[in-house]
Amino acid sequence: MHDVPGSGATRTFSLDDLRRANQEALRLRAGGDLRGALALLDTASEQSPPLAEIFSNRGFIAAELGDRERARESYARAVELDPHLLAARLGYGAELYAAGDLEGARSQYRLALGIDEENLVAHLAMYELEQQLGNRSKALAHQKRALAAQQLFSSIAPKERRRILALCAPGDWFANTPLEYLVDRETTTLHKLFLTSPEKLSALSLPEYDALFNAIGESSENVEMLLLAELVAKMLGRPILNDPLRVLETNRVRCARIAARIADCNAPETLERSREALQSEEIERPTIVRPVDSHAGKGARRIETSAELQSYLGETPGERFFLTPWVDYASPDGFFRKYRLVAVDREIFPYHLAISSNWMVHYYSSEMKAEQWMRDEERAFLEDWRAVFPAAAATALERLVDSLGLDYVGFDCSIDREGRLLMFEADPAIIVHLTDDRELFAYKYQHVPKIFRAFERLIDRQHARPA
Repeated sequence: MHDVPGSGATRTFSLDDLRRANQEALRLRAGGDLRGALALLDTASEQSPPLAEIFSNRGFIAAELGDRERARESYARAVELDPHLLAARLGYGAELYAAGDLEGARSQYRLALGIDEENLVAHLAMYELEQQLGNRSKALAHQKRALAAQQLFSSIAPKERRRILALCAPGDWFANTPLEYLVDRETTTLHKLFLTSPEKLSALSLPEYDALFNAIGESSENVEMLLLAELVAKMLGRPILNDPLRVLETNRVRCARIAARIADCNAPETLERSREALQSEEIERPTIVRPVDSHAGKGARRIETSAELQSYLGETPGERFFLTPWVDYASPDGFFRKYRLVAVDREIFPYHLAISSNWMVHYYSSEMKAEQWMRDEERAFLEDWRAVFPAAAATALERLVDSLGLDYVGFDCSIDREGRLLMFEADPAIIVHLTDDRELFAYKYQHVPKIFRAFERLIDRQHARPA
């Protein structure tokens, strides 16, 4: 194309010239020459008159090449030239999000929805952003708009070895098992089917898949969805991993009862109470109270008197609450230890150890980053969890795994002062990822992938079984 502006061009070009340059850049990109395409767009972006599409595509290709700063600058210029260019708004929002500018990203996605109020990409991005910004109800509203348009979302692996159809429930991040972190996106195709209504499900054409996985976690909001997942599995006539009815047994009340029947398992009885019933509840010992369906310690508090309970109710929203006796599980050195392990196809793997001076232990608010001795202890746990757990506690965990009968489930637990397993929670939707600082937590990159490989083996075994 002799009349397409090339590197070093200095004359003024017409809009037709720039549009031809844009098309040539897209052709180069389609042929795999990303750097050639970007060089052409760099040259075209310096010409007059400026064209918004040139800058938008420049941003897109720069992002593909990992040049995030050039991508942001290009998208910013594109929306300046044409505020109604949807692709540029979406791209600019994505780049701001990647840079950690959540408010800026939200602003761009809002403007994108002003251009196209049903845009699926923008609604899904707002679902993520509003949760991070603490606006759960707004996040779910955006998800609802997205799911009204589409219920099946597929991520196709370029080197496909296995295909999963995951049944999911509408909800926040805690509603479903975060399979995106568990599978190798290069080799594992993930189809996520959100169960919204039987009518919409019956109209869907499902893709081919090797394993059916129930990703829906336990919560009061998900009971109906779990029952629907059970029905869908029967309609499909395929075995389902993480049987929905067994997932229901991980409810804090029911799971504590199951665990309490296991020798050497300390599982304090959990009670569920309405707000009205708690108005007359007598508190006679230290107790943990938390809203039903709360996660990551949100709303959880240790109380010691009935007066403290009433004060808590005055400050905390919600209509139903869990009450669990508080157990002092501090180790002899005064620190509290919370172990997270994951069972995949009944095999137990250690995932992390959080050590804290606070009884309410959360990994990323603990002192793990600051203290080398804590990381040394976590490394030893990941290398051989059975050498850390007393034999009785390890056996109790194995028996709990068998009792729950789930294909994939995580556990938060500790060791009590008698050397027994102290059970906090069993959760099939527990998050397992490998995004920690690679230098600081190098040992995780040795051991956590064992969980990922075990999950792949689980899927591959399911594929090998006759339907």
